[in-house]
Amino acid sequence: MNWKDIYKSRLMTAQDAAKIVQSGDDFFTPVLLGEPSLPIMDAIADRKDELKDVNYFNNFMLWPYKIFKPEYRDTFRLFFTFYSGLPHIQAVAKSEWANFFPVQSSNLAALFAARKKAFKRRSGIITQVTPPDNNGYVNLGLDAFYTEDILNLCEWAIAVVNPQLPRTCGETNLHVSRFTAFVEDSFKVPAIPALQATDVEVKMAQNVMELLHDRDCLQVGIGGVPAMISTLLADANVKDLGIHSEMVPYGTPSLVEKGIITGKYKKTNPGKIVVSFAMGDKPSYDFLENNETILFRQTSYSCDPCEISKEDNVVAINGSIEVDLTGQIVSDSIGTRMRSGVGGQLDFVIGANWSKGGRPINLVPSTSNNDTISRIVPFIGNGTRVTVPRHFAGIIVTEYGAVDLRPLSEPERAKALIKIAHPKFRDELEKAGRERGLLNKSIF
Repeated sequence: MNWKDIYKSRLMTAQDAAKIVQSGDDFFTPVLLGEPSLPIMDAIADRKDELKDVNYFNNFMLWPYKIFKPEYRDTFRLFFTFYSGLPHIQAVAKSEWANFFPVQSSNLAALFAARKKAFKRRSGIITQVTPPDNNGYVNLGLDAFYTEDILNLCEWAIAVVNPQLPRTCGETNLHVSRFTAFVEDSFKVPAIPALQATDVEVKMAQNVMELLHDRDCLQVGIGGVPAMISTLLADANVKDLGIHSEMVPYGTPSLVEKGIITGKYKKTNPGKIVVSFAMGDKPSYDFLENNETILFRQTSYSCDPCEISKEDNVVAINGSIEVDLTGQIVSDSIGTRMRSGVGGQLDFVIGANWSKGGRPINLVPSTSNNDTISRIVPFIGNGTRVTVPRHFAGIIVTEYGAVDLRPLSEPERAKALIKIAHPKFRDELEKAGRERGLLNKSIF
């Protein structure tokens, strides 16, 4: 049977494809722009009275599937590996059905493999793809994150075929024979604009710029500061930057066009930009389409600290929520509630630490709630999860400056962090540091 016959024989409606799911199954959807559209997911949700004991694993969701609503909880148990900031997802994170599965991007598929071995459940994945090419290969488009690694663990796979999804290069081509069913659905790829930086974030971005050099290899996370960094890079006196990142940094097309990003001095994948997923606007998607300079790789490669560390001068730039006086960094929870997830942050912090000339940078605004709460704290909050342990902490940046914690003892760290805290909290932090035994008069 040739690929056209395979495709035609497995093409069906969303309602028929939804019947592939059985009671007792686990199933997965990819990240952001790899997610399937509403029809197939809602068709599965509509079977809530026929099915029981189905586990749904997801990561960084975008679509408002009705499966997230409370009335579906008797049938579908939700597992989140990263909570997006969208209201319907945060509502679940705050509810009694919050169910976080702790992973980091590099080992996500490996932990799912361990879970499958432990629980021995049938599993599947539902992903968005392009139409097949002349050789029968569909393309994952803007998200390679963990899709093929998970597909390799699954007994079934459903592809939502969207002709508006751009084809990309790297680990993105899959033969039609690997899928159980195809559902055709043409829809516009959502545009996700960069967050606008606040005045505080602009100052933080400016502080980061002072830490960058020619030939650095950048990883840039999500948020207003990373987006502002891309803007500032356009006029900065740095050149021949490389990119090895979890996501495509905002502003990459213009920085490539201006010759600021060349990747010519990268040790691995020279001249290439290595990423796992993208989000942005239509011009960004046009830039990524069939661009052989951009390699979409799964996070088992792109976020592997050993692979990251093979590059020299890796600069990992990520946002955080708070840091305590010993250097423990919190980026994914507020108190007992998960806000997002570990993602690739710890992977890149470790990789940058191991990289020759590397610099892990965590961005922490000095305050929150209109300057009423300090984000540099004596102790991590009760119930809060640590994202980056203190022995991997690198450079902490606030709007008041930057401090490299790596060569410092705990008392020295406390003293240095207090200097970049908001001025109104410095005396309070010094007093708390002494009470904690971090600031000793015989030392300072």
